[in-house]
Amino acid sequence: MVSRCNLFDYMVDVVKGEMPGPIGMFRVPDDKGAALEYIIEYALNNALLVNVYKTYKNLLVPRVEGEDRTSEIDVLMVSDKGIFVLESKNYAGLIFGCADQRQWTASLNRYTKERFYNPIMQNRAHVKAVAAYLELPEGMFRSYIVFGERCELKQVPENTEEYHICQRRRLIKTLRRDFRKRRTVLESDGLKDVMQRLDELAAGSSREARQTHIEQVQAAMRTCPKCGKPLLERHRKSDGGLFIGCSGFPACRYIRDRW
Repeated sequence: MVSRCNLFDYMVDVVKGEMPGPIGMFRVPDDKGAALEYIIEYALNNALLVNVYKTYKNLLVPRVEGEDRTSEIDVLMVSDKGIFVLESKNYAGLIFGCADQRQWTASLNRYTKERFYNPIMQNRAHVKAVAAYLELPEGMFRSYIVFGERCELKQVPENTEEYHICQRRRLIKTLRRDFRKRRTVLESDGLKDVMQRLDELAAGSSREARQTHIEQVQAAMRTCPKCGKPLLERHRKSDGGLFIGCSGFPACRYIRDRW
């Protein structure tokens, strides 16, 4: 996580409480995605210094459209100023995407690109799920899309009242400013009730439950979103390159670059 070139920035973040110290870094997961989630939660718990709040990581929430489906929220923070749902993305390279574009792109160079699902849409579904579970209006929620420091946000949407997009090192500063502007929406009793219900979700978000969620997501990725038939690996006739296409072709012409 820390190289010589950014050692100074790392030490500054440690002093501010936004990163664990050298000993604490041994607890950071090896997986890049899990590592960013860990550091975000660490910063919220050690550096935010705002009103009473509580954080949750890898929280499984029932999805609105089906009792057997769940959404996994990377990091969630509840406070008297509302509920903040944070989606972490630890990609490298230049990040390109539009608010209404289904796929965003992480570009390492002109030949190496990685597509990923629009995180605004992804976190919008998370907010919808947890709002329904808590029986609270979505206006009480704030969506944060947090990228790691390995990338550059080259072309992404401007921030709105619904969502904010930033990199990890700007998260705490941005949240403090957001807290100052927002009014109190959860009084003491309401805050305790929300935390109690989220505690129940956290108790059910075991390693086994999260593994089941991953398997559900992988199964969905192998199903055509247009017609519901299985997706297959295919090769382009022009150059032999691999792509993913619908088994219902030619009736259904859905394709994507990768699983």
